[in-house]
Amino acid sequence: MRLVRYKIKAMAEEQLGIEMADDILDILRLSRHLSTSVPRTMEELLEDSAIGLNNLRETLVEAEKSGVKFDDYLIPASEVTYLPLIKNPEKILCVGMNYVEHIKATGGEVPTAPVFFNKFSNALAAHQQTIPLQANAQHVDYEAELVIVIGEQIDNVCEKHAEKAILGYTVGNDLSERAFQFQSSQWLIGKTMDHFAPVGPALVTKDEITAVQDLTIETRRNGDLVQDSSTSDMLFTVNKIVSEASQYMSLKPGDLIFTGTPRGVILEQTKDQQVWLKAGDQIDITIESLGTLSNTFI
Repeated sequence: MRLVRYKIKAMAEEQLGIEMADDILDILRLSRHLSTSVPRTMEELLEDSAIGLNNLRETLVEAEKSGVKFDDYLIPASEVTYLPLIKNPEKILCVGMNYVEHIKATGGEVPTAPVFFNKFSNALAAHQQTIPLQANAQHVDYEAELVIVIGEQIDNVCEKHAEKAILGYTVGNDLSERAFQFQSSQWLIGKTMDHFAPVGPALVTKDEITAVQDLTIETRRNGDLVQDSSTSDMLFTVNKIVSEASQYMSLKPGDLIFTGTPRGVILEQTKDQQVWLKAGDQIDITIESLGTLSNTFI
């Protein structure tokens, strides 16, 4: 299932929808027609994702049994405003130096365990959201990343049991102001500027992904391919990352984990070749089976 958090452009109320090709299924209106119960928002779904997903699936099955046409409940994606998938996650964790070729290109040391850092909720942004570049941000870089969405609370779990806690995956851009990032050994100030964590467009539940460690990742800057890799190049798998993080803190529903970026970021280029993001640039990040996250900068 491909879940989106959105609002109709002329309305303020957020809704939970299901992405279907180029449209959004208004699952709430459909459920009212069928007299079924579904979560109204992403927050409500996260209260018990197993029950929420089951109710959504049962509503879709009931619609088919009743001969209800989904077309009558579809909203063109062009008529909605996407919202960040999770409204206010308790944690936004990120993993640095997790792609082998990226490590080689930056000349970094190969870590023996996942290198965690974090962003705050102020950094969240949505698919198609325009992102303003602050005047003091002169060295902004893109980072295409697979993002894990946690669906249930876990503490201190092994890799074998880590997947159970994963609700699904989405596309993320770990935007980074490189001068600020390396101002100290702590990367925080270069990583969590406003709107520096776009995610979306959809939360794709894990049952739809057959091989999460073999998904192609592409980034295009103004149409030009700048990152072209696969999650197979990850040093630490998604299950290892979730397990490792759970050794030090409780992971809770709605927590987001950015899993690292592959080769191709601006930082890897020689200084005379580095052209940092600027107003007017558009970044499109596509991950196989997950979709394309697009943002324009001003």
